[in-house]
Amino acid sequence: MIKVIISRQIKKGAEAKVEEMLMDLRGAALHQPGYITGETLVSVADPHKVVTVGTMLSLEHWKAWHESERRIELANLLRPLLERDEEYSIYYLAGREQ
Repeated sequence: MIKVIISRQIKKGAEAKVEEMLMDLRGAALHQPGYITGETLVSVADPHKVVTVGTMLSLEHWKAWHESERRIELANLLRPLLERDEEYSIYYLAGREQ
C-alpha cells in the first residue's frame, strides 16, 4: 500500500472551482482499480495551499491512474487555476517496502 501526497497552490479567487474539480478527480479515482481512499486538506496558515492524500494498493495502481486519460484530462482543466505545477510525493508504510 502506498500514500500519494499531492501539493497544490491555488490562485486567489479560484478556491470554489478548484474544490469542485478536486471532487471530480476523486470521484473518477473511485473507479480506478487499486484506489483505497483519499482526502483533501486545506492549510490553516494558507487557505490557498491544498494537499491531497491518496491511498493506493500499489505503486503500479498509482501509475496506471496517473497515466490514465481521465486523470490527465481533469488535471489539464485544473492546471490554469494553480500558481504552479502540482508536486507529488509517494510513500510506502514503514516496514512494508514496495
